[in-house]
Amino acid sequence: MTLTLTRRAIEAVQARAAQAEVPGWLLRVAVVAGGCNGLTYDLYFVESAGPEDTVIEAGEVLVVIDRASAPLLDGTVIDLPKRESFRFENPKARKTCSCGASFEI
Repeated sequence: MTLTLTRRAIEAVQARAAQAEVPGWLLRVAVVAGGCNGLTYDLYFVESAGPEDTVIEAGEVLVVIDRASAPLLDGTVIDLPKRESFRFENPKARKTCSCGASFEI
């Protein structure tokens, strides 16, 4: 399982965690139903991982991924090109929307 955060994405995640004052945070990245192409990405902070979660290190960020999302996210690169919203480069996505937040496998 590989998931990469670019330097800009790492810095943005760290800044948002500091603003939210989340102690001992982990970044949860998940795939959920929704969006114009059927699936969308969800990112939020959690304090711990569950027993069936995968935890990986992406730079200085510990990322938690649930069992169902892991195969859909494998190989994905998360970037923040404009400091506005995260962009996902997912090699498994056959179709994506123009905003890059929704995709189809």
